[in-house]
Amino acid sequence: PLLSSLAFGAVLHLGTLAAVLVALRADVLRLTRVALGVVFSLGRRRGDPIDERLIVAIVLGTIPAVLIGLLAGDALEAAVRTPLVVAGAVITGALLLFVAEWRGRRERPMQSIDVIDGVVVGFAQALALIPGISRSGATISAGLLLGFRREVAARFGFLLGIPAIAGAGALELRHVIADGSDLGSLGPVLLVGVLAAFASGLVAIRLLLLLLDGRSTRPFIAYRLAFAAILIGTAIARGGA
Repeated sequence: PLLSSLAFGAVLHLGTLAAVLVALRADVLRLTRVALGVVFSLGRRRGDPIDERLIVAIVLGTIPAVLIGLLAGDALEAAVRTPLVVAGAVITGALLLFVAEWRGRRERPMQSIDVIDGVVVGFAQALALIPGISRSGATISAGLLLGFRREVAARFGFLLGIPAIAGAGALELRHVIADGSDLGSLGPVLLVGVLAAFASGLVAIRLLLLLLDGRSTRPFIAYRLAFAAILIGTAIARGGA
């Protein structure tokens, strides 16, 4: 059961990663070309300074989640996985998004992202290691508080999430391979899982970017509060946390 859970987790990350790469393929291809050009020319060939700055912001923004995940990820997840604590985290995420929607200027374009923005949003992404905190919700909230437009905050959050999603999937896949067990019988189930994760992720990303293009995040705040209420009600009905 543990192996199948790890394998399924790995393919879900793979499907989600593929969805992000497809949904943001124009940004991904452009940034990849710039990065490869700089690397293979040993810095002699430079790309667009805006793209170079965005790449550095993504790299530095990935560090907080990686460090916290390696040092305390398992302990943090195990310590806060009770329904009431998760509900509290969901409410906290909703309140953070509410404050960001209320206070954010929503003026800055993607071209204005700098290294400091990457680090700040990176720490927000690390909050998603706490069960109940949405990675996209946390990064969008941080982006709004930094003054970015809603769609830009979401797009940058997804770009920043690519290394984190890939790393999480690779880590789980490594555990599966190290076990050496035969996964042949799980092949069809895993294939369905990765396709479902890809399809649902692609639809969700495109829909989110479309909805946030000039629209408020209030429906997502309401959804999170409703979900928290369901978690609390379920916990109470079952006799506590």
